[in-house]
Amino acid sequence: MITKKKIDQLEKIISYNFKNKKLLENSLIHPSFISENKKKSIKVTSDFERLEFLGDRVLGLAISSIIYKKFNKNNEGDLSKKLSYLVQKNFLHKISIDLKIDRFLKYSSKKNEKMNISILADSIESLIGAVYLDGGFKNAEKFIEKTWGPYFNIEDKKMQDPKTQLQELSQQKLRKLPDYNLIKKEGPSHAPTFTISLKVLNLKKIISSGTTIREAEKNAATIALKQINEK
Repeated sequence: MITKKKIDQLEKIISYNFKNKKLLENSLIHPSFISENKKKSIKVTSDFERLEFLGDRVLGLAISSIIYKKFNKNNEGDLSKKLSYLVQKNFLHKISIDLKIDRFLKYSSKKNEKMNISILADSIESLIGAVYLDGGFKNAEKFIEKTWGPYFNIEDKKMQDPKTQLQELSQQKLRKLPDYNLIKKEGPSHAPTFTISLKVLNLKKIISSGTTIREAEKNAATIALKQINEK
């Protein structure tokens, strides 16, 4: 299903050669691709979600271990902040762009942009799970340390959650908290979309959406911070 040429190209990008190529292939076939092709003669199976589950845990442990050793003067709070930033979905999507994973991943082309971002982020965890099963924790950690390497020293202020940044800014200027309100929830129960409004400082009301209320609020806070910085 995934050509040998593409497998070779990805192995070169991630600097790891799989002993079991099927593991790598399975990590690159998203369930949406299977659903899209189930009525066709194409027969594919995938352990994507199981590998994603495993990769999520491996990633958390590897990043925790790396930053514990690298930042030996940081306290628990600082390490937690770094960990949270480096494993969040938006950051995993950034890693997927760095690795050009969309060139190799099999997934439904009918998904919207927000779903595609989520799928590409999940694919990084799936890939990590595959590396772990094929080569053990040491190789998975080596891959993670190399791939995340340019971002470990990012400034603390850039790692802060946008909601926290906005809250501190609002309290500092007006001694008031940002006002988030849920406007509506729509879509199927397994893939809902939440739309919220945000009123903060002297900005016009901001409307934003997300697959969770937290994500919608975070997106709204990001928009607010951008507007504030542009003033």
